Amino acid sequence: MKKTKISILGGDLRNLTVAKSLLKSDYDINIFGLDNLSQRLDDAYYCQTLSEALEMAEYTVLPLPASVDGFSLNSPMLSSKEKISLIDIIDILKPHTYLLGGKIPSKATEYAQKKEIKVIDFFNTEDFQIKNAYITAEAAISIAMNSLNRTLKNSNVAITGFGRISKQLVKLLNDIGANVTVAARSDVDLCWAESLGCSTVKIGGDTTKEKLYAFCKGYDIIYNTVPVWLFDRDFLEKMEKKTFIIDLASAPGGVDICAAKELERNVLWATSLPGKYAPESAGDLIGECIKKLICGKGDVL
Repeated sequence: MKKTKISILGGDLRNLTVAKSLLKSDYDINIFGLDNLSQRLDDAYYCQTLSEALEMAEYTVLPLPASVDGFSLNSPMLSSKEKISLIDIIDILKPHTYLLGGKIPSKATEYAQKKEIKVIDFFNTEDFQIKNAYITAEAAISIAMNSLNRTLKNSNVAITGFGRISKQLVKLLNDIGANVTVAARSDVDLCWAESLGCSTVKIGGDTTKEKLYAFCKGYDIIYNTVPVWLFDRDFLEKMEKKTFIIDLASAPGGVDICAAKELERNVLWATSLPGKYAPESAGDLIGECIKKLICGKGDVL
């Protein structure tokens, strides 16, 4: 019986783990753009050219994110360091095949659809988002543990926002025994946070800045998940030097990083944590998600 052929392009250690996961399900795997990794998979075929990699591919898997600059493949492990256009990849693909990836740029998606290529962005699936949020939260806890000169038990931790990542953070911090305060706009979110044993601060509107000043004193860690500048120079000037802000928000982030450096405040903009801190677990998650999508349980764009 003919095996389904899947081409895996670019990415980092996560995509190597994706390849491992798919090999276990007996798919025929082509790999391109994972040259600078010491580990190689015996059962996968490493291709020298993009055309070779995509020949007869029924499914093409891009990394997460598919692109860093919006137009070229995210391929930090490609030995040649050349930039490979997503459009060039799509031009090689045959109509009615599938293009899968995470955070695929809209222009690439639209171009692929015009060429009758079916696009699936696994990053948009709810089960992926929830499980990825857990990995992010655990990595964020690890950063705090390795950065403080004290345990997280009985430490005072503030969290801004109450989305998927924040909910996972609250659970982990509660299990550790930290004292957690959640700042959010929604009354429903604040009720949920209170039911989980957290103190709460309602933010939003003109009083947000004033309310956040409560975090300037007495807190060991502030986790920000809101992609809006909540922590400006004025806040950072008033904040205790011992406080460590870990910004988990997507661009533009929630902290004035330039001011933090000038004021020598302890701030880290911690993006893409699953790939940096737990690439194997993150890759396993992507692999399982892709297998579900291939089996017809996902939505085609």
